Amino acid sequence: MTLFLPARWAWVNVAHLDEADGSPCHPISPSPYPPAPYLPLSPLPLLHFPPPLGKLSAMTNKKLQGQVAIITGGGRGIGAAAAQRLAQAGASVVITARSEEQVETVAAALRKAGGQAIGVAADVSDREQVEEVVESALDQFGRVDILINNAGTIWPIEPMMEADPDEWAYNIFVNLVGPFHMIHNVLPLMQDQGYGRILNISSGAAVRPVTGWSAYNASKAGLESMTKTLANELAGKPITVNALRPGEVDTEMQTDIRSIDTAETILDFARFHAKHNEGTLFRPEQISDAIFWLVGPWSRTVSGEIFEYKDDVWRAKMESDVKG
Repeated sequence: MTLFLPARWAWVNVAHLDEADGSPCHPISPSPYPPAPYLPLSPLPLLHFPPPLGKLSAMTNKKLQGQVAIITGGGRGIGAAAAQRLAQAGASVVITARSEEQVETVAAALRKAGGQAIGVAADVSDREQVEEVVESALDQFGRVDILINNAGTIWPIEPMMEADPDEWAYNIFVNLVGPFHMIHNVLPLMQDQGYGRILNISSGAAVRPVTGWSAYNASKAGLESMTKTLANELAGKPITVNALRPGEVDTEMQTDIRSIDTAETILDFARFHAKHNEGTLFRPEQISDAIFWLVGPWSRTVSGEIFEYKDDVWRAKMESDVKG
């Protein structure tokens, strides 16, 4: 595990006005660490990162001010876009993924823009590495309010009888056991704080399985079942857990799907090629707005629900709320 900022070298903002009307939503206890000067880092080139928004401190509507978010799979695509969106809303973010270079690139860009962010390289399938991510969040920011389980892999992509058993099992460990490890570590903290938001990034493949994606289909179906189970267990408590099916998004996963030669196989990925050619894939920045809504003040009465970005009615309301 690599922690890229010394634990005391970050600003900790304990102010919190998170409700839509500007009233306090829940108390934020001060960090055990005193404020200290910000450590400037040399800018690094961005990898799979959303377009820059300028200085985050210049943005208004900081509905997540004082909150701390852990985002898995945050080194690129949806995770990187979510990190930028939540930092824009005032959250301190802990970005984790297997690639040390990617997580530090994203974190450095956010710090350069005036946000508070650290990158922690970790594989969510490894329980000990997950524990180190959470410990780093506590060392740096003193609490965890938001967990976004976004890390995922689609491999193996082939008929089940041809799949490598170890690769198949690793998919389940990343996509399903990994979120369990993360939740298992942050839930006691959220219960002690009396507040928490957990969001699991799922897929339509959970209920509309794609041929050749047996591990991915199974892992996402399990993730949605776990989401509903945990919501039932937390009923009546100020902690929500929901899942989001983002649809087909222009990320490296879609590139991987299109790279498969399906000739003379039972696989058919024509619709993914068509969406790419037509330019109708969703952008990670669009999905980041949905994530913001689901961990922000608008969803405080919702738990155990599965949201689809393709739901036009909800998407219209969500976009109105987050941009209002």
